[in-house]
Amino acid sequence: MKSYLPIICLIFWLLPNLFLPAYGQLPIPQNIESAPYFFQKQFFPKTYNPSHIIKNSGHYTKKDWAAIIDSTWGPGLPTNEKLQIFDIFWNNIDWYFACFQDLDVNWDSLRTVYRSEIADTVSRGRFAAIMNHLALALKEAHTNCEDKLVNWNTALAPGVPLLVVGGWGENGHFGAGLTPLPDSSLLVYKVVPDHPLSLVPGDIVLGYDKVPWKVLYKELLAAQLPICGWWWGCSESAYVHSWLISAGMNWHLFGTIDVKKYANGDTVHLSLRPLIRLNKEMPIFCTEQLDIPGVPMPNYTAQNLCSYGIVDGTRIGYIYVWGWFWNVETEFLNAVSAIMNNYETRGLIIDFRINYGGNIFLSNPGLSLLFNTQDTTIGLDKRSDPFNHLAMMPWGPSSRYIIPGDSATFYNKPIAILVGPGALSSGDQVALRMKFHPMAKFFGKSTTAAFNSPTELDLGNQDWYCRYAVADAYLVNNPGHYLTHDEFGVDEDVWLTPDDVVQGFDTVVKAAITWIESHYTNLEEPSNVQLASDYKLFQNYPNPFNPSTTITFDLPKTGFVELDVYNIMGQSIRKLVAKEYIAGRHTAVWDGKDDNGLAVTGGVYLYRIQTDDLTATRKMILIR
Repeated sequence: MKSYLPIICLIFWLLPNLFLPAYGQLPIPQNIESAPYFFQKQFFPKTYNPSHIIKNSGHYTKKDWAAIIDSTWGPGLPTNEKLQIFDIFWNNIDWYFACFQDLDVNWDSLRTVYRSEIADTVSRGRFAAIMNHLALALKEAHTNCEDKLVNWNTALAPGVPLLVVGGWGENGHFGAGLTPLPDSSLLVYKVVPDHPLSLVPGDIVLGYDKVPWKVLYKELLAAQLPICGWWWGCSESAYVHSWLISAGMNWHLFGTIDVKKYANGDTVHLSLRPLIRLNKEMPIFCTEQLDIPGVPMPNYTAQNLCSYGIVDGTRIGYIYVWGWFWNVETEFLNAVSAIMNNYETRGLIIDFRINYGGNIFLSNPGLSLLFNTQDTTIGLDKRSDPFNHLAMMPWGPSSRYIIPGDSATFYNKPIAILVGPGALSSGDQVALRMKFHPMAKFFGKSTTAAFNSPTELDLGNQDWYCRYAVADAYLVNNPGHYLTHDEFGVDEDVWLTPDDVVQGFDTVVKAAITWIESHYTNLEEPSNVQLASDYKLFQNYPNPFNPSTTITFDLPKTGFVELDVYNIMGQSIRKLVAKEYIAGRHTAVWDGKDDNGLAVTGGVYLYRIQTDDLTATRKMILIR
């Protein structure tokens, strides 16, 4: 009698797989080699498949992880070659790294601890982890030191000891996009159809194995797993965000996932075996943005990084910019030109919540249409003394970073700029440039704050990749205060919420639209530009000026007037006027001093008038 047991077993194995969705491969754009490193690395081929352990429950201790790391990639290079790589990296950071300001790190102590450990012999995985965490200690997104096999090419699979940082872009490993909520749990805002764990938008990932992710990621950092994925933030809030957002992409380190279901509020503890059994990618590109009716998103697979449209049901223009490379210079210029010339808009939203950086100067043609003046924005300094981490000197002329405004054009309506930790490098820098536009207001969260310039470092081994920040940026009107590690200030701190996500609404966009529409009554023009022909705020004269300038305004009727001076970051500097005026033309003089009578530094300033019927803002330049 024949045994049908093998056939029966095969049927039982096949049945659940027959009903799994047929996911494909991650699409890789052409010409990817010309994209920034941050964009390229998510597409590096995962060609190394180490033997791994499938965990059933619980999470490992630091000692457990150390043993797994040692066994996963083998011994690696001879000790003397590992020490050579370590010394090249440590010494170059010590001598040339430009972002030690506002950084709490004992660089000498790290050398003593790690070099001694390497000299006593470490595995390839442990050595990669040492170099990863040595770079992480600098909390600078451009600065990394990576073993290509370990950090780039190792496939993520159950039990493989790789810690993923970030969660922007291709999330095929998890099949869903997560974003932090105020309590540090993770909101599912985007998900592939028929997700193996039945995740839907609005669900909340709490953690794994009944431990919150906000606790687990710190345990994993303490265990010093090798790091792969995207980037860590430079500002404190962006740093935390970059680790929280990575929750889904680290499922391979655990046995169960804890999810609070939006539909009924119940918390469920789900086995991760459906993801293990699937054993394939679930392509999904995640940007912490929701679809906006009337506005197509960019298509990176076609090398399209900028798209635009008019938000359905409004007269508000919308522009996405996902990076400053490929053909984005022309795309951004065309988008701005179309919004300004082809539509009667009430305002504009520019969305930088995901931006992989690239060439900052590709923004110039588009910005020249939005701005009517030329503004010097930042300068860059480099290290001046290899024995003093904080000693700096100029690195290139600041004139390179002038916003090339065109006096013949100006977008004089409200501009909402949307930002978040998914914007870095030139994504940071171009967002900062918009701070100089008098009609701009910022919504979202701090950008990554990688306000610096990187350079690659040859470690003497082709299997390793390294780079670091060689120059740090500062505002020209505030030299000596460096921007890397600073919070990128927003005017309205707002992010995605479960209720809005379930309804398909982007909470950040809703806030921006509400602000733009608040400038309108039954009039056809925005009230913060001019309400009627007999109300007017004139350009100050002289401009630029030193030491004083005169501001003139017209009032058609008697009323209370406030006239204030602000710096480019929106902070109040001086209250010039706060009293009632009769109808007519009036003037006020600013002497270049603050409310305490102290002279302010040279730079760009804003002055704003407010009455019962008028709010208007203009820009002026103080030269010292």
